[in-house]
Amino acid sequence: MRGKRRLAWLVLAVLLLLCGCSSKKEQETGYTVYYVNETGTQLTEESYKPSAETFEEMMDELLGQLRVPPAGKQSALPESVKISGYERGIDALRIDMTQDFYSLDNIQKVLLQAAVVKTISQIPGVAKIMFTVNSQQIVDDHGELIPAMDAESFIDTKEGGINSYQYATLTLYFGDGSGDGLQQETRNVHYSSNMMLERVVVEQLIRGTEEKGLLPVLSDTAKILNVNTKDGVCTINLDGEFDKAPASGSVDARTALYAVVNSICATCDGISGVKFEINGQKDVLFRGEMELGELYVPDQTLLETEDGSGTEEMSQQEAQTETQKETQTESAGNGGTVAGVSM
Repeated sequence: MRGKRRLAWLVLAVLLLLCGCSSKKEQETGYTVYYVNETGTQLTEESYKPSAETFEEMMDELLGQLRVPPAGKQSALPESVKISGYERGIDALRIDMTQDFYSLDNIQKVLLQAAVVKTISQIPGVAKIMFTVNSQQIVDDHGELIPAMDAESFIDTKEGGINSYQYATLTLYFGDGSGDGLQQETRNVHYSSNMMLERVVVEQLIRGTEEKGLLPVLSDTAKILNVNTKDGVCTINLDGEFDKAPASGSVDARTALYAVVNSICATCDGISGVKFEINGQKDVLFRGEMELGELYVPDQTLLETEDGSGTEEMSQQEAQTETQKETQTESAGNGGTVAGVSM
């Protein structure tokens, strides 16, 4: 009997050892290094397993790989642009480049940043990357500072061709802690000019919030089937997953629908209203509550201000303040006193 027990424990120990080896192998999976296709219009990728052990060695090795593309691909780092150094923060990395970065065209700049960010952000401890030129934070074509970016900051960089890239600041709305109000989150992205900005907004809402304490409004499995804009009205057709609440921390149906409406109208110029369809059908109830067969315009009463109060409450306070001002003005004109202050 003891012999059988020992054999059983030995078998169990071997199985645990094999599982441990399997887990270790899964953790040692290779990296992906990003390059540019031969026409210079989109990113391509190549699997790579680094041999470096320290952070500095890993940086040098991956930056070196970015410079040496495989056959049929080209580096996103032109010969003229040199990386002069980097500085490591808590969870961010600053990469400094030479002045020649600004001599690149719009597509080259974005593809360079995308390739570096997507490659280097795979290193443990690097969540975001900020680019500088001669130690000064880079700016866009309008002179606006470009903040630190992560791999999700670049949309459609390796699927389909592009004509040019655009940089946009998105005003997105997610559920507040109560689940029946909205709170703003600002997100900076690069996106292909082949994509409608309205679609980019909805895709980012599907991706979910980046802020702690905010709640997702859409299921992360939802798919956009079509987006059409005409006469200031954006019509969005999504699949059946759109009708499902997020897996965790869901908001009510009305709040979720207006999160989309308010986000699109706040971000996209010229859009005043939004219509919805699910699998091409508009005569359906969203989550069994909201009629989709109508035009939705922004609802400001759902928005939460920085002090936690709603817009509707603030409007009432402003109205009361305005009334008090009018009363003070009338009293002043009659030489009276208001709130104990001599006039």
